[in-house]
Amino acid sequence: MELSSAGANPRLIGLVWPFVAVVLIQAMVATLSLHTLSAVRAYVGGESQWSKGQKHAIYFLNLYADTGRDEYFGEYRQAIAVPLADRAARLALEQAEPDASAARLGFLGGGNHAEDVDGMIWLFQNFRRVSYLDIAIRHWAAADEMILAIERLGDDMHRRLERGPASAAEIGLWKAQIHGLDHRIGPLAKAFSDSLGEGSRFIKMALTAANLATAALLILLAVWRTRKLIQQRQAFQHALNAERERAQVTLASIGQAVISTDAEGRLDYMNAAAERLLASSLATARGKAVPSLFRLVDKDSGVEETDLIPRLLAGEPRRSNVRPQLLERPDNSVVPVALNGAPLIVSGNILGCVLALHDMTREQDYIDRLSWQASHDALTGLVNRRDFENRLASCELSGGCPFGPDRGDWSYHASASIGGSE
Repeated sequence: MELSSAGANPRLIGLVWPFVAVVLIQAMVATLSLHTLSAVRAYVGGESQWSKGQKHAIYFLNLYADTGRDEYFGEYRQAIAVPLADRAARLALEQAEPDASAARLGFLGGGNHAEDVDGMIWLFQNFRRVSYLDIAIRHWAAADEMILAIERLGDDMHRRLERGPASAAEIGLWKAQIHGLDHRIGPLAKAFSDSLGEGSRFIKMALTAANLATAALLILLAVWRTRKLIQQRQAFQHALNAERERAQVTLASIGQAVISTDAEGRLDYMNAAAERLLASSLATARGKAVPSLFRLVDKDSGVEETDLIPRLLAGEPRRSNVRPQLLERPDNSVVPVALNGAPLIVSGNILGCVLALHDMTREQDYIDRLSWQASHDALTGLVNRRDFENRLASCELSGGCPFGPDRGDWSYHASASIGGSE
């Protein structure tokens, strides 16, 4: 008897796929959140490098104006290269066909970490039109105009000083222009930084809200699925109880004794016919080893069958013999029975076995009655001619009969006449 568990995997997939989907969405939102915040952080770091380069450029340009020394001009060119590189990256990304390679070179030239560059390009391309980032980029573009003005002033100063020392008036004019550009570029840099900060906080709030919404969706889905599972379990339990009741009623109504065991060979269930056959109640017999409840003995040889349950639990079915066996109860009373047995297999695992025993008492009485009638005369109750001849034949075969066939026939007639006179 084998029960299949096919279809369990599809049911499992049907139960867990909504949770898997929501968890994947949650993971995607979390990954997007980390990636976006990391890119915003990179821009904040890049703005710091930009401001530092701009301040250093102003500082060394002032020194160059005062001294005319080329080393200061070299320091100025090195410092102003940072904001100019960032400007090149911005222009590359604002083209109709963005040039990611040029943007990468620009951001690297702006002192940004190589691992942050891809995130900065991604944020620029995907969030360029978001209000906070758009305002920040506008301030960035306006500040770049001031950087270009500083660059032009530095180039003019360098060309002039290459011809010879500058006058005090020229130096004063240069320093006034440098101060004016520095004064104008400061608020733009601050506005750029403030816009990035506001954008960072907005993005953080938006992504936090998205994570909370996804978490709430997961909780609602868990509640809904749990409620549905409880309802299904209740429905399954009701159906199982109804089926169990029908099975028990069916087993109780049939004439055969039905016994089931667990995987250890202990009695787990028996119907009313089995209780009558074993002269024991289910409550008393449950959990006991089957050999302690009855013994099966061959009717003719008297040999006990001791390996019935082990063979069934090993997967070997048992078919009924032509000749009934004797079921011996603990009180030594015997009942002739016909027995069938089979292992209980679920998904390839043997979980127990089932025995079906038929009480052969009536059949055995009927067979004994027919056997007696076949060998005895119905009127006199004496053995009939057939049984007498069988006995004489057995006697002759054994060599223990002193009479021949004719003598035996005469003896039979004589016995019959004596019986009739009586």
